[in-house]
Amino acid sequence: MAGPWRVRGVVAGLVAGCVLAAGGCAGGGADGKAPAAARPSVAPVATVIGQWQAQQVFDRYVAARKAAVEGLDADGFGRVETGPLLAESLAVVEARRKRKADWPAGVFRRPEFLLPAERDQPGYPRTFVALSRGDSPIDNQRARAVHYFVQEAAGVEWKAAVLSWVYDAPRKSGVFDDNAPSLHGYDVRPREVATFARGAGGEAALSPRAGEDREVCGRYARWMSFTAPEGDPENADFVPGALTGGLVDAFNTGPSGWGRVVREQAFEVTGGGAELPVVRLADGRALVTCAFTRTDRWTGRSVVFQHGGRGSHADVEALLGGGEEPGRWRRTTVRWSVTVTFEVPERGPAEVVACNCVRPHPLSAEGIPK
Repeated sequence: MAGPWRVRGVVAGLVAGCVLAAGGCAGGGADGKAPAAARPSVAPVATVIGQWQAQQVFDRYVAARKAAVEGLDADGFGRVETGPLLAESLAVVEARRKRKADWPAGVFRRPEFLLPAERDQPGYPRTFVALSRGDSPIDNQRARAVHYFVQEAAGVEWKAAVLSWVYDAPRKSGVFDDNAPSLHGYDVRPREVATFARGAGGEAALSPRAGEDREVCGRYARWMSFTAPEGDPENADFVPGALTGGLVDAFNTGPSGWGRVVREQAFEVTGGGAELPVVRLADGRALVTCAFTRTDRWTGRSVVFQHGGRGSHADVEALLGGGEEPGRWRRTTVRWSVTVTFEVPERGPAEVVACNCVRPHPLSAEGIPK
């Protein structure tokens, strides 16, 4: 676990058999043949956190989060989360307490860490990425949870700021169909991402154009801010598909057509306590995760409406102060936490890899009842 005694992580190559001098190992082999040319050693790379420390941070987070979920403990989340992830958890705690409902706790296993070099993050805040498997059968076979951890200043605890999901393994014939299932509220693109790239010393390979890559967040926010049914499903900046234009069509149509209910949605890019690292994939693309706050304003045209009584909408009803049955409202304003992960090429349209746009986390709600 990171703390005041934080040790700089070092990734180094190991040399077995003998110590390499300037000219390599002396002497011939046992069969009298000349020794093979010595492999060049890899210079140590100082990373923002060491592998062992990253494991400690991850284990602490998983254990503390499980306990906080089971106890609906807001303080417990505050000890291991920050930024959008903490805001989501606190809102769910409030809603589930009002509903007197449980919150299933997922467990994350088998982490792999993408640790940036200190040279790439010389100051603070600092960040690293943890890739892990969930505890359901489909998680363990194809899906990876992508946690972004942040250390705000020297000596303070690392905390999880944002969570998303990706597929990193190919679909198995007869097991996975063309429609990606929902993973913990996320819709995930069926095609897997490329391998995560690393530097010569094993450090995470960050995108050299991170600033430009992150501009996808603003472009997406502008595209997804509209009044239904006026959203445009076509946008040259994004690859067409179910998680882009298809999503706009779904927002435009609504569950049964908006009719006499006006629905406006506005996306705003929100920070994760730090700019999230933009990691590079082996195919040269960048993986960019963006956190948004989406504000929905529903207004009835001489009618009242309901938000529903299942899933996140049940949490909305609880935040609105409704009872066990869905309330009837003339006007509501609901703020949601939305996380979207993109593949961004050097040139051409970006593609959405994962999005919880259909089932986001409600942050707050207020309304005018019937």
